[in-house]
Amino acid sequence: MGVFFKRDSAEVSSRLSPSQRQNSPGSRLLAFVLALAFFALYSVYSFFQYRHFVTPSWDLGIFTQLAQNYARAQAPIVPIKGHGFNLWGDHFHPILVLLTPFYYFFPSPQTLLYVQNGLIAVAVFLLCRFAQQGCGKLSAFLLTIAFGLSFGVQQAVSVQFHEVAFALPFFVLSLGNLVLAAREPERAPRIRRALLWALPLVFVKEDMGITVAMIGIVALLRTGWLRVGWNILFPHAAARSDDAQPVEPFSRRFQKVASSAITSPAVLESFLTVVWGISWSAAAVALILPFFNTAGQFDYADKVDFAAALGDPLQAFATLFYPWTKTFSLLLLFAVGVLLWVLSPLAIIALPTLCWRLLSPNEGYWESTWHYSLVLMPIVTMALVDVLATPPAFLSRMGRGVSLPIFRRTVAAAACGVALVLLPFQPLKELANPRFATTELSAVDQAKQQAVNAVPQGVTVASDLSILTYLVPDRTVYWIGHEGKPAPDYVVIDSMGAAWGNNSPQNPAGYASERFNATYFTVRTFGTISVMKRTDL
Repeated sequence: MGVFFKRDSAEVSSRLSPSQRQNSPGSRLLAFVLALAFFALYSVYSFFQYRHFVTPSWDLGIFTQLAQNYARAQAPIVPIKGHGFNLWGDHFHPILVLLTPFYYFFPSPQTLLYVQNGLIAVAVFLLCRFAQQGCGKLSAFLLTIAFGLSFGVQQAVSVQFHEVAFALPFFVLSLGNLVLAAREPERAPRIRRALLWALPLVFVKEDMGITVAMIGIVALLRTGWLRVGWNILFPHAAARSDDAQPVEPFSRRFQKVASSAITSPAVLESFLTVVWGISWSAAAVALILPFFNTAGQFDYADKVDFAAALGDPLQAFATLFYPWTKTFSLLLLFAVGVLLWVLSPLAIIALPTLCWRLLSPNEGYWESTWHYSLVLMPIVTMALVDVLATPPAFLSRMGRGVSLPIFRRTVAAAACGVALVLLPFQPLKELANPRFATTELSAVDQAKQQAVNAVPQGVTVASDLSILTYLVPDRTVYWIGHEGKPAPDYVVIDSMGAAWGNNSPQNPAGYASERFNATYFTVRTFGTISVMKRTDL
């Protein structure tokens, strides 16, 4: 804690009784109410989005097929990705088996949307509780609002379910314990908890293992062992000028450092966490994903050329900021944490995600949209909590004569203000749109619903993106663009579907017949949607 900030009596009292703050019924109730409010807010958004057939991508349909197979105790074969495609060959996300009970009792794509919103709500509750212990109630309230309304969370909800949602509670639990570890005389128990909560992240996605390794490095820094080890290895650098004690041989000093790594509290666990994370990412990319992949490869190996980046680090560093889309995304990320978040060691945990996104040739990763920033939001917010809970020395000097609670509340209010200022430019703005926030179906919505109802359950069907997700329950659904699948029983084509651009088939039945080497006829046409059936059925 900085020594130059003024502390009022209430702050001193609260800092001396953390257990009282943690067990305060009012604090728990506030965190619960905020979590419930965000769950309700995002669930209302998801309801209207699903109601009006808003389909940002095929991802919700893919994950629905996965959940459907898990609920049937079957392998995650996802026909939307290709005939016989095992989704374990696409991304490594065994944690999604946790979707099973939810989908079993509520077999609908909407279930996944509400599960994701529930995971966000859990993260909101946990973040608020940790922030209350580190910053006080009002600051925690403001920071929780900032997190809940952050662009990363909103964008992730708007593009519907993705596996990274499962990372949120684990991130908050891990990083929250690292934050509190710095404020307690005995750090090891908190650090061990942080490491334990980080371990399951490797099962969220193949790249999360590297992030787990970064958590292990931050935990190692928080133990204070590195400073001790440095002083042992290089006693001349640590000794005072008048200290003339003899220096042991380097081999002996190295043995002491190695021994202390085993005996020092939480140090060995930190090293093992680094190994755990790197090992799982390596195994996923090199062994598991190619094994299940139909082509025997990791499909995203070209996501980023790390060898080229290491060979020319200056060029790689420049690539992080140009084109300017990347700079804008970085500035937005800095703004969410009022820039101060980068002062925390926790900030380096964001580096793996930022590197693979900004070094990738895929322009979609550079944007602040989609779900790619979701995992960054708890890192940024908890890093800011870390800075406010234990301000660095130079901030303490700058804040000489300023009340620490006032400093915290001012920064937290600024973070909350950033989220509110960005709100008109983020997906939640649609809730103010009367055409979106209504249960009444437009003519286009009605046509899509009629097309879904016209395809019987239990059949195979190929569809473009328009109603793809809505066909999944109780049907075998293919995406119309993939080759190598058997001729489906039904084909659905929306001539106004976004996937076609301006090149939709003029004769849908003829297109379907040629595409699948079978004869189809149009059963019904609903607006711009044609539902076709194979003639030999």
